[in-house]
Amino acid sequence: MSADSHSVKLINELVIAVYGAPGAANGARARYALTQALHALTRLSRSEQLMEMQRDAARAAGAASRREMRTALRRIASRAAAGQGQLSLALGAGDGGAP
Repeated sequence: MSADSHSVKLINELVIAVYGAPGAANGARARYALTQALHALTRLSRSEQLMEMQRDAARAAGAASRREMRTALRRIASRAAAGQGQLSLALGAGDGGAP
């Protein structure tokens, strides 16, 4: 299951806990509004988490400004795309040889 389906399942359980089973006529409009509000909160928390990760990565790379941060993140992404990831370091560390 993906993270989306986990959050959708949890949101549905919360709505059922608040308004009862979906078949009951307990305000379909209120049920829909609560569902959409919970989905919006989920999206907001994901975007905040991504921003925090980017900010932490920029700090780790030593970027002081936004421009430097974007440059550092692009550099990291291009290295990962070029295949210069952790694999060679992990293999080199296990052999005792240089990476």
